[in-house]
Amino acid sequence: MSRVILGLAMVVTLLAFGTTAWILTERLTEPKTVSGEGVVIAPAGIGGPFKLTSDAGKTVTEKAFAGKYVLVYFGYSFCPDVCPTGLQTIAAGIDKLGDDSKKVVPVFVSVDPDRDTPDQLAQYVDLFHPSMVGLTGTAEEIKAVAKKFRVYYALHKDKDPDNYPVDHSSFTYLMGPDWKIVAVFRHDASPDNIADALKKVF
Repeated sequence: MSRVILGLAMVVTLLAFGTTAWILTERLTEPKTVSGEGVVIAPAGIGGPFKLTSDAGKTVTEKAFAGKYVLVYFGYSFCPDVCPTGLQTIAAGIDKLGDDSKKVVPVFVSVDPDRDTPDQLAQYVDLFHPSMVGLTGTAEEIKAVAKKFRVYYALHKDKDPDNYPVDHSSFTYLMGPDWKIVAVFRHDASPDNIADALKKVF
C-alpha cells in the first residue's frame, strides 16, 4: 500500500514539475509586449512577411528592418487630416528619444497605390521625418499586407475617380527587431506615449 502511495506521490510531483516547466517555457517564448497610455492590446499574429516597393523605387521586405524597432502606419498621402496627425505624432515621439531615435524606423504604408507612386510618397514622407520610409505596391500586395496587420481600408472611387476619399483604420503598430508585434497605439496616443513605450523595450 505504501508503495502505491509513494508511486502516486511521484506521479503528482512529476506532473507538477512538468506543468511548471511548461508555463515557464511559454512565458519565456511569449512576444515582448508593452502596455501604457495610448496602447491597446496587441493581438497575436499581427504582422508577417511582406514584399512592397519603397519610395526609392526598390523592392522591400520585412528583412530590410531587421535589428530595428519599426513604427508602421497605414494611410494615404491625399488624406486631409487623419494621416498627417498620426505621422506628426510618430515623428514627435521618435524625436523625444534623442540618440536612441536611431534604433527606430517610421514606416508609412499607402493603401492607395494608384495615386501613391514612389515619387509621390518620397515627397510626402519627407514632410514628416527624415528617416521615414514610404511603402507602396500593387493593389494585391497592399491587400495582402493590410490583411496581415488587420487593417481596414476602402477606396471610394465611385464618389470621385480622381479625388476619391479613402476610409482606413488609424492604428500605429510597433514591430520589434525580430518583426514581432510589440504594441499597437491608438490614434489618440501622444508623442510621449510612443516614446515611453519605446524606452521600455530598448
